[in-house]
Amino acid sequence: MNVIGVYFPAWLVSAVAGVVIAYVAVSILARKASTRGLAQSGLLFCSLTLGVGLSVWWIFFSRF
Repeated sequence: MNVIGVYFPAWLVSAVAGVVIAYVAVSILARKASTRGLAQSGLLFCSLTLGVGLSVWWIFFSRF
């Protein structure tokens, strides 16, 4: 993928998107008192990162 003249592999772009989207989702969950404990779980962050990263790669880069 060409980003400002530099080529990045698709898996790297997907991994960065996964981390960013997972961070936003966990931040939103941390605002509510009822889900604060879930948001502080490292397992949730890792699972969201993996799931979102794989989904982004599959949707945008897999060529079905």
